[in-house]
Amino acid sequence: MKKFLSLSCLAMLLSYASFALYPMSPTSGTICIGSTFYVSDSLSPGGAWSSSNPAVGSIDPSTGAIMGISAGTITITYTLGGSFVTGSFTVNPSPAPITGGGVAICVGSSTTLADATPGGTWSSYYYYATVGSTTGVVTGVYGGVDYIYYTVGGCSVSATVTVDATSAGYLPPTVTVCLTGSYTYHDSLGLGGTWSSSNPAVATIGASTGVVTPVSGGTTTISYTTTGTCGTSVVTSTLTVSSTTAPGYISGTTALPLGYTSAYLYDSQPGGTWSSTSPAVLTINATSGLITPVTIGTSLISYTYTGCGGVAVDTVTVRDTALDGISGTVYFDTLSHYGLVKVWLINYNPTLHTLAAVDSYSVYCSGSSIFYQFTGLATDSFRVKAAIADSGVTVTGFMPTYHNSNFYWHDANVIYHTAGASDVNKDIHMAWGIVTAGPGFIAGDVTTGANKGTSGGGPAANVEVYAVNTANGHLIQKTLTNSAGHYSFTGLPVGATYHIFPDSLNYLTTAYTGITLTTANPGKSAASFIMHTVSHTITPNMTGVPSINSGKSEVFTFPNPANSKLNIQWNELTSETAHVVIADLAGREIYNGSVDMNQGTGVKQIDLTHFTDGLYLITVNTATLNYTNKVQISH
Repeated sequence: MKKFLSLSCLAMLLSYASFALYPMSPTSGTICIGSTFYVSDSLSPGGAWSSSNPAVGSIDPSTGAIMGISAGTITITYTLGGSFVTGSFTVNPSPAPITGGGVAICVGSSTTLADATPGGTWSSYYYYATVGSTTGVVTGVYGGVDYIYYTVGGCSVSATVTVDATSAGYLPPTVTVCLTGSYTYHDSLGLGGTWSSSNPAVATIGASTGVVTPVSGGTTTISYTTTGTCGTSVVTSTLTVSSTTAPGYISGTTALPLGYTSAYLYDSQPGGTWSSTSPAVLTINATSGLITPVTIGTSLISYTYTGCGGVAVDTVTVRDTALDGISGTVYFDTLSHYGLVKVWLINYNPTLHTLAAVDSYSVYCSGSSIFYQFTGLATDSFRVKAAIADSGVTVTGFMPTYHNSNFYWHDANVIYHTAGASDVNKDIHMAWGIVTAGPGFIAGDVTTGANKGTSGGGPAANVEVYAVNTANGHLIQKTLTNSAGHYSFTGLPVGATYHIFPDSLNYLTTAYTGITLTTANPGKSAASFIMHTVSHTITPNMTGVPSINSGKSEVFTFPNPANSKLNIQWNELTSETAHVVIADLAGREIYNGSVDMNQGTGVKQIDLTHFTDGLYLITVNTATLNYTNKVQISH
């Protein structure tokens, strides 16, 4: 009887051990004092979280939200029934406040920020200013407010620096308005300057509105004055008041490459009609001013307007050329943009695995599109990218975008250019990023490995990771992996499905798709990836050899080599029961059991503590698949 009871207890213990918890994710990390960090055990729900020292870091027992309280190290435990798993986390203090911030500097000038906490790294959020990573020297690049960060041990503090680019913007050189008409000047940079007229007897202008009121025939100079930290700037325009019809002022492209179909002419006096004297060379839309080149040559373009003094005509000569280079249009499809747009011509070096901007093009946009072109290029392959401001962790607005409309460089259209050739209509449709609030979170790790099938490796730091709403393709957030290769997104809305996309130079990424967040399950902490350094691919972290199956169901085992636990992970089209056998190379069965594989994704752990070190053969058989793999066990 004693022997029977002992054997029964042993069988129960082995059975219990085989249902051990799936490890928490992540199992380690750095938390800043005052910030929140999430851990999860999504494959073993229903347990409770606890902290070894709540005075250092507390944790919500149900959600796994760790709050950093004071500097130190804590052990986080997840308990379910009589089983538990643990992880070790370090709570670091934030650096001391930055000194020297909150100042205004001019473009090209510098200021030095400092922080009393040693050993940190400086970085800037936008491209308005640059900062020396170790010196804290900030240099103004372009007008705007930039955030400068100082990071120590994964924790950061920030300060603002305002870069003042004193410029009153752009005014049309000449404007003609009817005596009985009206005209409004616009502040192209939105700087809040002052308008004035040199001859109020001819025309007055609203000091803040730019609205012109004609008084009598003649000419006056309209001035727009702005004052900033770096001085005063004035731009002028010559305004003519006439009792005859004013045809307006024509602006736009007057030389364009053959084949380019997105160029427009504009006139300051709306309501007229466009026409081309040589439609065999180029045509122009009568109302929109869209130019379509037909052949190389020139044509006289007329703009005809009927006003208070009858009919008036203005003309401009437009030339079609054979472009030696690359050109296109940057479109703002979601809504119009008013501000500076920069376009980069980027060359990829396949030997050094580097991208380099070989040229750039900046132009002010005051509507839905701008035109760019790069000329005199050598034979090579290029990408083009546009941005209004390079966005950081959270994103709302137009995101830096590659031709044609890609966030990710390796998905961008490659332009294979031949010297002397004309590559036109290489357009960029600016992608739109939206940040919304919610209780959801997604986190994971990016690690390096030798090649496909690698079970682990070192952390991949400073890798860009994107969270994208699968339904509409909107970029929700972007972040970087930390020194431990960990990333996290918080504030995600539930009731939506996301895919996660790491993006790194010369790596082809397979996104982690189908992450649906719900009120009941608002987070996922195991969306991890491997960067395969031989094949130069980034794939979701499912290690092992795929199954040989008659359908599309799959099974994987990991890690390999294994220590105390072996994970069997599956993706099943339908629920079924698997027969699992682990045997040594002599054919002796060490483990024989079954696993209920529910439809979808799941994991089952097998306890290996009673196995001796060596090489084993594992088989997993169901009605639809047959999986066999060798597993090295090393305690």
